[in-house]
Amino acid sequence: MLDELKELLRRQPFEPFRIVINSGDRYEVQNPQNVALGQAKLGIFPPGTDLWIVLRLNQIISLESAGQAA
Repeated sequence: MLDELKELLRRQPFEPFRIVINSGDRYEVQNPQNVALGQAKLGIFPPGTDLWIVLRLNQIISLESAGQAA
């Protein structure tokens, strides 16, 4: 999952995507600069919020294009 995330964040031109975690929650990534990626955790600043969300990478069950139905 880490390699796939890195690839999505580096893609040029960038294509927005969603992170889906095991609780069913989804987090939009509309700008790669709003993401901090570590070895075991991911920090994301969702658009339109003042929140900083930290997820463990092992919580992520899928990554989907923002163009896909939620």
